[in-house]
Amino acid sequence: MVDIEELDERVAAAGFGEPVSVLDNLYLVRIPLPDNPLKVINSYFILGDDGTTTIVDVGFNHPDSEAALNRALASLGRSWDKVQIVLTHSHPDHTGNLDRIWRPGMPVFANLHSFQEVKNLMAMEEAVYGPLLLQAATLEQQADMTFTDDGPRLHVSAELLPLESYPVFTYVSDGDGLECGPYTFEVIETPGHDAWHICLYERSRRFLISGDHILERITPSVSSWFPAFNALDAFLASLRKVRDLPVDLILPAHGRPFTGLVERVDFLLEHHRERLEEIYELVRAGHDDIVSISQHATWRYPDWKSWPLDQKYFSMGETLAHLIYLVRQGCILQGVCGYEYYFRMPYDRRNTALALCS
Repeated sequence: MVDIEELDERVAAAGFGEPVSVLDNLYLVRIPLPDNPLKVINSYFILGDDGTTTIVDVGFNHPDSEAALNRALASLGRSWDKVQIVLTHSHPDHTGNLDRIWRPGMPVFANLHSFQEVKNLMAMEEAVYGPLLLQAATLEQQADMTFTDDGPRLHVSAELLPLESYPVFTYVSDGDGLECGPYTFEVIETPGHDAWHICLYERSRRFLISGDHILERITPSVSSWFPAFNALDAFLASLRKVRDLPVDLILPAHGRPFTGLVERVDFLLEHHRERLEEIYELVRAGHDDIVSISQHATWRYPDWKSWPLDQKYFSMGETLAHLIYLVRQGCILQGVCGYEYYFRMPYDRRNTALALCS
């Protein structure tokens, strides 16, 4: 049994690239995320008796992230020639460093056939969020956008871009087993935060490597940019899927390890129930486009108009995910004009709003 308070103290005191022992042959390694609000990602190093090291998630495509991984391997007496990688999902803070660390022949396990899937999704999403960002941007923020024949685009720093190299993946799916050192993990598909998200469940030792699906303090971002993917519905189903697993310890990608899986899942379910009610009421009050609804919604920080453009981007993606959920539930109606989405209440023949989700 892990002493969670003692582990918490050791994690808080650890420097970047300094392995923190969690369980037998399993270490948490803090990897820096420079110039990013998250600041840190937790990689997990699992040591096999045959010299193989499994690394779960690898950080940004950034020299500081690469240096932290090198420091951890050296500290553990391991080298890159017997490393295998497991990715919990496709986001660049979990995958980007592959451009720096991947060697030919290095096994990479993911719920992806290839990163072409990610690029295809991004191409579809750009057609929606580019015009929305232009609508949300102040005059000063428009300088952070690129204008092409395909429409406006947000400037993205290099570490946030898709991979330049494309390692061969071993595709893993729901129920597959992964042998990593002394542990046998069950792959659990948990789409929502990312369409290809997985968690790793060690049933006999009762712990869960949760990626970004369930975090200790942060509410995971759930965004959707087009109605074909009901991201919030997928996320809520994924929360319920893991809620009742016998788990004594959760090892997240951000924040510190924690206990209390049921309580945390219930908190997240209630958070999104309240958020859906708020978004529904904003539509009923006459806010009919994503920018207006996002601007008037309740956020942790006030004065939405003054937010950095990339934070507006994430907030509008979350708003749209909740709107798509409400549309698919039949609570509100959606219209499309060019690249823009509009939302309104269903009306009866007397032009009276139907309060379907009250």
